[in-house]
Amino acid sequence: MTEDEFIDEEYYYEHNHEELIIKLTRNEALFLDDSFTLMIEKEKDDHVVTSMRPVQNTAGLAVPLDLMDKVGKAVVYTTHANNQGKIYELPVEISEIFMIREVSQSFIKIGDEPVGYNLKRKVCELLYADDIAQEDRDAQVTKLLKEVDMETSLTEEIDTPIDYN
Repeated sequence: MTEDEFIDEEYYYEHNHEELIIKLTRNEALFLDDSFTLMIEKEKDDHVVTSMRPVQNTAGLAVPLDLMDKVGKAVVYTTHANNQGKIYELPVEISEIFMIREVSQSFIKIGDEPVGYNLKRKVCELLYADDIAQEDRDAQVTKLLKEVDMETSLTEEIDTPIDYN
């Protein structure tokens, strides 16, 4: 394994196993709970994965038990009488963020709350905010380097003696 391959593999592991936090409202937690169904194996040796409910009719996506548990905790917290209006901080891994993204359709509303849009924004923020920030920094550096290069070119033209012979 080359050093570059090792670095790429290390980045992949860290990036795909880091724990992130998505903050959920009561409606978002309920929407996710309604959109997910439990992923199960049909037979132990068969390795065929299916879901508890038919995905196309009543649930948007079959997900692992861990994510079902996390969303269930969010539902309990946000629907408890003492927590009305409070936000639940749901710890998720990168793979779970992509699962949430799959069911977060931007047109979904619950009451007046644009649940799908809000979830889509939160998910994309977690997934892409660092990339966008890096692109902005890169653009600023490129702009500064061009300005420095132009100033250097102008200075060299002024400082260069003219040979009249």
